[in-house]
Amino acid sequence: MSKHAYIITGASSGLGAEITKHLLSEENYVYCLSRTENDEIKKQASGYKYNYYSIDLTNVMGVDLILQDIFTTIDPENIDSITLINNAASVSPIKHIQYCTQEEIMASIQLNLTAPIMLTSSFIRLSSEWCVKRRIVNISSGSAQYPAQSMSLYCSTKSAMNMFSRCVGLEQDDEPNAVQIFAVDPGMMDTEMQKIARDSDSELSDFFSKQKLEGKLSDPAHVARKIIALNNSPIIKNGDTYHVY
Repeated sequence: MSKHAYIITGASSGLGAEITKHLLSEENYVYCLSRTENDEIKKQASGYKYNYYSIDLTNVMGVDLILQDIFTTIDPENIDSITLINNAASVSPIKHIQYCTQEEIMASIQLNLTAPIMLTSSFIRLSSEWCVKRRIVNISSGSAQYPAQSMSLYCSTKSAMNMFSRCVGLEQDDEPNAVQIFAVDPGMMDTEMQKIARDSDSELSDFFSKQKLEGKLSDPAHVARKIIALNNSPIIKNGDTYHVY
């Protein structure tokens, strides 16, 4: 039986939680990183190889250490692949940039961009001697392509994540044991992040409310299954951004 290891950030809610639920099985080792643990997942994970790590990813200095801890628990001889899924993100703050505090700006950039970059760096380095398939999935957004008022930080960090994926993909093309890295635009989903956008007093709140009313938001469980299927696909091209909605 094939064995696979998955490291998922932002695993307590939304898309991250649905990806985690989908991956819980006898053949998978699942490592979840988030500020709080999802009680439903904890119950569902009983009997499976599930590990939860409490971390606030806006505190980026703890990222490398926690990944080191995870890697000490994995025997590369017992797995066929290992995948890092950089999912954790926040749409806040939703307001014009001059009204964002320095703390809000730093927290947004650290969570949405700095933490996944640091995790990617550590993941590639720590697994460099492993003779297993290695993949990194960066969860992006349609906002990476479409500028929006009051969402300059979210749009910019997601756009940067796509470019980062492309650059690292080019780097890995020259490596003998290359890591496959790609970004995924999951489309608009019925998640807490969407609710935050709808409830904001920004120019886009009416737009997001309309998407909900017209039933245009995808079920995150359905999107999670499509992302896992994409990750298992043999035709992934390094650095590309894939749309699954």
